[in-house]
Amino acid sequence: MGNSSRVSATIGNRRPVDDLTDKPRTSPRGTVILVVLLTIVGAGFRFGGLDTRDFWFDESCTFIYVHNLFDWPEDSSLLVESTNLPYYAVLRGWVTLFGDSEAGYRSFSAALATLAIPLLAIVAWRLGTSLAAAVCAGLVAFNPLHIHYAHEARAYAMWVFLLSIVLWLLVEASRQTRRRWWVGYGLAMLLCLHLHYFTIYLVPATASCILLATNRRRALRRWFVTNIVVGILFIPYFLTAVLPAGRGGGSAWISGSWEPLLAIPRTLWAFLPAGGYPAHLRGLSMLSSDTIRMGPNWIAAAARIIPAMIVVLALLLVIRRRVLGADQAEKPTHNTSHLAALAGFVLVPLLLAWAYSLIVRPNYLVGRYDLVAWPALMVSLALIVGEFARTVARRRSGRAALVTCVVLGACSLVPITRMAALKPPPTLHKLRAMRLAEIAHPGDLVVTFSYDRDYLLYYLHRAGFAGRIVSYPSWLDGQIGWLDTAADLETDTDVSLSDAAGRVGEIDSTLRAGNRVWFLLDSHELRGRSVRSEINDVLLDALAGAGFYSDLFDGDLWIFSVLRSDSTMM
Repeated sequence: MGNSSRVSATIGNRRPVDDLTDKPRTSPRGTVILVVLLTIVGAGFRFGGLDTRDFWFDESCTFIYVHNLFDWPEDSSLLVESTNLPYYAVLRGWVTLFGDSEAGYRSFSAALATLAIPLLAIVAWRLGTSLAAAVCAGLVAFNPLHIHYAHEARAYAMWVFLLSIVLWLLVEASRQTRRRWWVGYGLAMLLCLHLHYFTIYLVPATASCILLATNRRRALRRWFVTNIVVGILFIPYFLTAVLPAGRGGGSAWISGSWEPLLAIPRTLWAFLPAGGYPAHLRGLSMLSSDTIRMGPNWIAAAARIIPAMIVVLALLLVIRRRVLGADQAEKPTHNTSHLAALAGFVLVPLLLAWAYSLIVRPNYLVGRYDLVAWPALMVSLALIVGEFARTVARRRSGRAALVTCVVLGACSLVPITRMAALKPPPTLHKLRAMRLAEIAHPGDLVVTFSYDRDYLLYYLHRAGFAGRIVSYPSWLDGQIGWLDTAADLETDTDVSLSDAAGRVGEIDSTLRAGNRVWFLLDSHELRGRSVRSEINDVLLDALAGAGFYSDLFDGDLWIFSVLRSDSTMM
């Protein structure tokens, strides 16, 4: 009886142990409130400043796609850009409701990015504890890379949200016996594949879900059947959209900074709070010319290094604890297989994309296409930070996790502040559009060169320009999105002369008396002679030969117009 009393007293004084099947010691209601608060804070970061910047080139392409979604010319290149057709279809309905403005377009990304915060917190809770859920919500809410894409009218925020849904449904399908989870996972994966073709690299990685299942044989069978069905349903879109995009996409701009051995390490660093960001992430990367330098350099350097140091230290301590074993009273809050499965979700798609880039062409872009691994890494970090807090503080693990998250959040605020302060002046394309809206007439014609066309369609629409817009070379009328200028615009003299003659003939037959043809020289040509400037000269010579002459030139904006020599007599 005495021994029994002592045992009972000991058990009664001991704190509850977090087991895989036990309820977490943190109050579920308190965790829900904390996740909701973090979601609200994250929404503030994502919805703030959506209208402070003009669209950049890729966003102007989104504008063109959405406006022409159901009215494409037969020779247009709808599928060449990035095969984000589901995004454009949904976004068209969104801007119909919320406005055809910069904020209207970007608010869709901000909304989906906000919803990803509680969604990934749920995944972390299912694989760990309520502490891991709170940590995950904080990591996602303050993640600068996620906030960056929430401010863009591009498909990346939607893609990450769908990837998060895929991860959640796959976790539930592996851990439960009901087939409806596998059906949901299959539908989400199919939509994700249609949204961005880099999802293909995630499909083999999802086999890691077998590590989460109690009945692994049944889970393997259902995983195999589900993915086979998804693959069959995806074949038509793969052949008609993904394959042409893979063959025709321009990747020359990526190859200039392609460093194969550093690709994946840089990806993992860029995913961390205030990690190292590549130059194309405006407002985040210190390598970008338009990024604002705020405060001493050592603050920015510390914000980049501290998160990496914390994660490496936490990972080493967690691994050491696993190797040396742990006391039953300090039983881990999650199974080792959970981290192993998440590691597969992170590393397998990155390795496959890296291998493809080595074999075919450099198309592995840090901080963009590798977002396929971002949701799983956020959940992994939450589990690692939670386990790290329990390792160093034991009974004060909640406070340790809070301190860790505060430090990481403080580091994240450094690039977030830079993004908020970034308010670039109006672009050359916007100034040109405003000027044309003032001086051009509805019957005038605008001829744009290469990249100018995508920008000008957007800015002229904003400025209220009512004239017609055509491209030169003429085949660019059907081109939306990327192109390798050196490769795509370089052509032999006979083809250039023929194209110029055809375009001039069209202009001569459609231009009415008194109306002008406005030419907007590409700003890239101001740096010196190039393939594009040589092509422009061919067209101008053809116009001069047809009796056109220049009557106005704006040297600041590089706009000039031509009239037919007999226009005043007609």
